[in-house]
Formats: sequence, C-alpha cells, structure tokens
Amino acid sequence: MNLLDVTLVIMTISIIPCLYRILAGPTLPDRVVGLDALTLVMVVTLGVYSYVKESPFFLDAALVLSIITFVGTIAIAKYLDMGEIF
Repeated sequence: MNLLDVTLVIMTISIIPCLYRILAGPTLPDRVVGLDALTLVMVVTLGVYSYVKESPFFLDAALVLSIITFVGTIAIAKYLDMGEIF
C-alpha cells in the first residue's frame, strides 16, 4: 500500500465529519460550510484518483464540480445576505 492509497483512504474517512456538519448543522451557514468542505474533499479525492489511475478524465469532473460548488456558494451567500439571488 503506497502513500497515494493511504491518501485516498484518509480523504474517504474525512467525508464523515463533513456529512455530520451538513446533517446536524444548527444553521444554514453551517450546512453550507459543510457542503463546501465535502465538495473540496471530493475534488481532492478525484485529483488523487486521477493521478493513481493515470487518467485525465477525472480531473475534468473535479474542475466542473469545483466550479459548480463555487457558483452555488456565492449564490447561497448572496441569498443569506440580501434575501434574493438576482
């Protein structure tokens, strides 16, 4: 078992606290932070998995996921601040 396999296992285990924050977060901003952390873990996991499998296709998925998450986070933050998105 090499270092990249250990990294994938650790990243998979680190999903658990993110899911806890999403499900048990007392406020909506806590849940948004949990969702951001979860998608960050997923993007890093996809990057490491892409390197392990020597396939660039997972990097495309990681890029799209991070862009969608960024736009969603900005939209939610604007909604929480002003009460409307547009």
